[in-house]
Amino acid sequence: MRRKQGFVGRHKFLLLTLLVAAISILSGVFYAVGDKKQDIMDETAAKQDGPVSLVDETVAAHHKLDNILLQRKNWQLLEKGDETVEELVQETGAKVKLHRRELAIGIPTNLELKDAASWVGQQAKKAGLHYLDAKEATYHGWDAYEVALGIAVEGKKGRKTFVTDHLYFYYNGNLHEDHQGMNVLPVKPEKEQEKKQESKPTRGNGGKLAIVVDDCGSDLNVVTRLLKLGQPFSYAILPYKDFSSDVLEAVNNSGDVAMLHLPMEPVQRQYMSEGANTICTEMSTDKVTRMTRDAVESLPGIVGVNNHQGSKATSDERVMKAVLQELKRQGMFFLDSRTIASSLGNPLAQQLGVPTANRDFFLDNSTDEAEIRQEIERAIRSAVKNGSAIAICHARPATVRVWEQHMQDFLDMGVTFVPVTELLY
Repeated sequence: MRRKQGFVGRHKFLLLTLLVAAISILSGVFYAVGDKKQDIMDETAAKQDGPVSLVDETVAAHHKLDNILLQRKNWQLLEKGDETVEELVQETGAKVKLHRRELAIGIPTNLELKDAASWVGQQAKKAGLHYLDAKEATYHGWDAYEVALGIAVEGKKGRKTFVTDHLYFYYNGNLHEDHQGMNVLPVKPEKEQEKKQESKPTRGNGGKLAIVVDDCGSDLNVVTRLLKLGQPFSYAILPYKDFSSDVLEAVNNSGDVAMLHLPMEPVQRQYMSEGANTICTEMSTDKVTRMTRDAVESLPGIVGVNNHQGSKATSDERVMKAVLQELKRQGMFFLDSRTIASSLGNPLAQQLGVPTANRDFFLDNSTDEAEIRQEIERAIRSAVKNGSAIAICHARPATVRVWEQHMQDFLDMGVTFVPVTELLY
């Protein structure tokens, strides 16, 4: 379908409307129109001159959600087409006119689809919206949710729902931006997998999975329990915490990989967890270099670095170059935690000759142990299928319990756990 005249000018509005549909992954939104259109459900409606317009009602439903979605950042879209259509109500023979679109929405890879949708769904319920269900689908070969968004007309003889939006909700880790900053279609997964297989080693019919444990340094007991599992996990330690040095000593004594978990500025400054120890984009290049050096030297024996938060800082070329040049000077690798799709960490590291890799999965955005186990199994299946994968979890009690209780089950799935250093390129 051709894009309508003026669509670009409505891009921001379309983005918000697209995000509306994200709710229906878990909440599946629709808007009940009410009695003023009830003639659509009566036989007399077919006798009217011309179709009954539901365009205003569609816009009203979208506006309810716009107010919610303005709060979210870094959600990106692809527009596949839009048109004004007429639809026949089989029950009465009446015709209705509405606007229909086909859209795709990408969510940052540091969020889970279900978590993003759940948040929006909760806000939608507070706004008095109702829901339709959604179904699993594929979008350009990727796992996705296909969502039908609609409005419902209440009449004397029942309710009629009209679909206004078809959308595909998927991870925007598959997206990239061109030089103008506009969203474009990403490379298909088959090519991505071929690229991974060329750059990362494989093991027979199984696969290699590197687990990086983030946020170490506040609780020594949690790390000690993980070390007792005897698996070659890698441990990313926050600097200047109460137990940073103790964790470093324990990891070094075990022979596992110790890393610096470097605090960097997130997009939403109010959520910055490490205060004055955080590298921020307004800092001079010299200060960024000095803070990176001090953090590295506070943990003698580490061999690499990944970013803690950092969705804003890792998207800043000047800041990332300063960080990476210092890491290169000290012979460190850089693992891009990929807290935002626009991160420059991995490509800049490759340009500068710093050993690097990207995080593929976050395992414990939820504290629910069943969900954590599901995410670990998903990462394992990916590693087995593609040859390798890198996943990040956190030094948290719920996460440790899952590893303790199910480690043999995970190994039985055919995966080999490896240090993250084995999957760098």
